[in-house]
Amino acid sequence: MALTTLAVLAGLALVDSTSVGTLVIPLVWVLRPGPVAWRSLLPFLASVAAAYAAIGAVLLVVGQSSAAALEGIGDVDAVRWFQLALGVALLAVAFSDAVMGRVAGRALRWRDRLRGGDATDGSGARRSVVATATVAVAVELPTMLPYLGAIAIVAAADLAAGAQLALLGGYAVVMVLPALLLAVSRAALGPRIEPSLRRLDAWLTRQADEMAGWVFGIVGFLLAGDAAQALGLLGA
Repeated sequence: MALTTLAVLAGLALVDSTSVGTLVIPLVWVLRPGPVAWRSLLPFLASVAAAYAAIGAVLLVVGQSSAAALEGIGDVDAVRWFQLALGVALLAVAFSDAVMGRVAGRALRWRDRLRGGDATDGSGARRSVVATATVAVAVELPTMLPYLGAIAIVAAADLAAGAQLALLGGYAVVMVLPALLLAVSRAALGPRIEPSLRRLDAWLTRQADEMAGWVFGIVGFLLAGDAAQALGLLGA
């Protein structure tokens, strides 16, 4: 695989690293009073990475196994009209502040629950770590456009199945690295870096629903545009 392709995958993973599940929620344990809550943060990041890797593996295997059966289905007008309708619907949803607020708000509510009393290294927090990671990933499933793009790139690569799965695993690791690096910085610099981290946390919280809206809008635009072109609605 070319270095440029690896660079694209790394870039997509870094885009994914700014989501609620990979950065906003982990900042709870990074910014808690006292030392970084490693016993909660590390299992959370590991759970998120493992969930993404598993989802990617399933999509990769299912997509490749069904490719032959679905070959040429995109040329069927009925399918293209459905694609167009889906794209328009996603565009409409992207401009709905209420819907985008709910999409981002679910994971943020889990974040606030942890911040409100469970963000400790105690047994209660440890019990909630995997559940919180699962909810965060589930909420973000409709908005994982960068990851879907990465899966498509990996599927198109002339690599053995094991190498493809390793790339997806590497993607998941890169995706949680920024949160881990922030935690290391907090542990090393202590109060000196806290104001910057709190400003980052506040900005990410304010932008959560807007980021989700952009992803829905981009996906909707690409789907609708491709379908309209195939149906001849955009002219030659």
